[in-house]
Amino acid sequence: MAIEDQHEKIIQHLDLLNRQVARQNSLGRMFVVGIIYGIGFFVGSAILATVALGVLGPWFAKISWIRSAFETGGTLMR
Repeated sequence: MAIEDQHEKIIQHLDLLNRQVARQNSLGRMFVVGIIYGIGFFVGSAILATVALGVLGPWFAKISWIRSAFETGGTLMR
């Protein structure tokens, strides 16, 4: 009798796991997760680029063609 109860519990747990996996692999959930990861990648990349340009900005300013392009862009913005 105890073995049959264990088999029933195992079957119930497997059914539960199958439903959870099916829910996780649904197209809608994968779409939402992809959107969230995409936004996170975009924001993280922007933060890293800002920090890198802030740290490396003085070094880039020493390169003449970059400095002249920045000055041209600054005059165009005025």
